[in-house]
Amino acid sequence: MTQRVISGQLVGEFLGVGSVGESDPKAALPYVKRLKLPYAYQVPRIKEEDMIRQFGSLVEGFEEKGDYILDLDLYAYQEMTQNGTPLIPDQSHAHGLYLMMDGSRYEFFKTQQTAPATMCFSTRGSDGRQLVSQRMFHFYSSLMTRVAKGQVEHLSRSCKTVFLCQDDPALGFVVKMIRDGRADGLTLRQVIDGTEKLFPKSVVPAYHYCDDWRLLSSNSSYILWDGVPKIVHIDVLAFLPEIDPGQAESINSFMERGGALGLGVLPNVDDAYITPVTETLRRNLKLVLESFQKSTVSLDLLHDRAMISTQCGLSRASSPLSKEIHEKSNEFRSIFEETIKRLL
Repeated sequence: MTQRVISGQLVGEFLGVGSVGESDPKAALPYVKRLKLPYAYQVPRIKEEDMIRQFGSLVEGFEEKGDYILDLDLYAYQEMTQNGTPLIPDQSHAHGLYLMMDGSRYEFFKTQQTAPATMCFSTRGSDGRQLVSQRMFHFYSSLMTRVAKGQVEHLSRSCKTVFLCQDDPALGFVVKMIRDGRADGLTLRQVIDGTEKLFPKSVVPAYHYCDDWRLLSSNSSYILWDGVPKIVHIDVLAFLPEIDPGQAESINSFMERGGALGLGVLPNVDDAYITPVTETLRRNLKLVLESFQKSTVSLDLLHDRAMISTQCGLSRASSPLSKEIHEKSNEFRSIFEETIKRLL
């Protein structure tokens, strides 16, 4: 068994997806700073912090005021793909990335950025066509590689260990476009390789996918589990781990090689809470772990290589719920331990 990507100090702790349900970026600062794994939170209620606009703003020709429109000329394309200089959004597009760097020192710190496949899928040319192609994937891979370098350079002054998560909610749609022959030469292998190569060697790699993760397969392999070891965050509440033996075996192998899971077992909207946060966690975690166990995913491995999270980011949550989830997270590890030990 190889070395795991997460320290034992973080097993069962809260993994923040990224966004918080605040309007004032300073409101999240106190409760995010107290986490075992603090992170560069995003405030999507501020238009500039939307996950596409946040990074699209770094591209010459990106329409920032309206829809995600990009008309790219040859000069801008060459400058982005041939220049490796680190890039980083300014504070108006990434308040948390700057507010958290207030002189504090962090043992562990997480940041996130949008993966190149989702950037392609989410932007269009002025003709209305989605920019999913081999050429544009290379462009966005170059952009996000430079952003990853910029973030690490910015954070490493204050953070001993940086976790970098790529958020890729549109991956499933891109896979479908590739299969349907609508991706202008882009292949699934190029997407997988280009996304994984983006991580700087110095970071703890992580990956977030909030759609039905159980369906991400190709030619009897599983996209999430057959790559490099990293933290994979998945929604296991809407998409229970009721999986076939082949995928269960791939998940076990993934964890044996050092990979870890971010278990999205907490709802990310107020209406989904009919009981308090900790009680909801106990109920949902038991349901999810029993489902993993029934599917022959190793609970011994999960016990050693999992963190607790919400289904997706908290952009649609209220400010009180965002705060409560973070403040109650100091109880998550003990709840995780108690729940999983009852099943072992």
